[in-house]
Amino acid sequence: MTACMNSLLLVFAIAPVLLAGRPVRAASGYAGEFLALGAGARSMALGSAYVALADDATAGYWNPAGLESVGRRQAHLMHAQRYGGMVSHDFLALAGPWRRDQGLAVSLVRIGVDDIHFTELQDPGQPLSESNRPVIASTHSSADYALYLSYGRRLHPRLTLGASVKGIYRSVGAYSARGIGVDAGARVELHPAVHAAFVVRDVTTTPVAWSTDTTDRIHPSLLAGMAYTTGVASGRLTALIAARTGGDAADAGDARPLHAGLEYVYRQLALRAGLEEGRQAFGFGLRLNERIQLDFAYAQHDELESIQQVSAVIGL
Repeated sequence: MTACMNSLLLVFAIAPVLLAGRPVRAASGYAGEFLALGAGARSMALGSAYVALADDATAGYWNPAGLESVGRRQAHLMHAQRYGGMVSHDFLALAGPWRRDQGLAVSLVRIGVDDIHFTELQDPGQPLSESNRPVIASTHSSADYALYLSYGRRLHPRLTLGASVKGIYRSVGAYSARGIGVDAGARVELHPAVHAAFVVRDVTTTPVAWSTDTTDRIHPSLLAGMAYTTGVASGRLTALIAARTGGDAADAGDARPLHAGLEYVYRQLALRAGLEEGRQAFGFGLRLNERIQLDFAYAQHDELESIQQVSAVIGL
């Protein structure tokens, strides 16, 4: 094995240890969790175990090292209504090759909650009673945006690296916040059928400064995974597994979120199933022609309503 491959495998070995040994929780508790909701219906149907497979315009979000695999210019559009329509989740990306063995992408994520009602008593000077009920005093919205500028490059026949610079804008009513962060990723071919990959998000810790003179800090998190692809019955089967650590990834029992997925592609049809932290996901993809592919995903949720997500990939 070459020195380049040995170096990468060393990084795979020590990255979780380095992250585990430093404080990784966001200062406000969940300052960066809106950035962990995913991008694209294909990845959602695969249980978000997408870090080692990302080979389309969503790679700028999932793993910028995958941008080298985007063979032609494409646009990716996604919309989801989460939790009974309370939360809108949108994603737009443009990606394509740039020079030899290199790829570029620009991506935009929006998470929004509209029409949030703020109430007050009809007579604020009097206590709550049958004749002094709460009324809607104002209506506000909350929205989180992240703009990614991403680059991936093949440095070795088996090794690709990538990075994303992301700008963050958050607003809640009259308050707003801004921040800039960096994600870095790698993908290595361990065997023609096996790829391993990881991405470290918010590598240098991302400050998000609010107009109230307070600052949240999004600390690093690690997403690592593997993909195995083989031919089955004239089609292609891909098995995926991934895990996330850092940030607020640990639950109350200190368990680490695990992700797994299966995709079977036969001609123009793709069938998908996944598990994300124990919750089931399903979906399918349909290639309408050489330029257009549609993807649909459905995911369960333990406490809130299920999620439906639709994506379109358009060749340019």
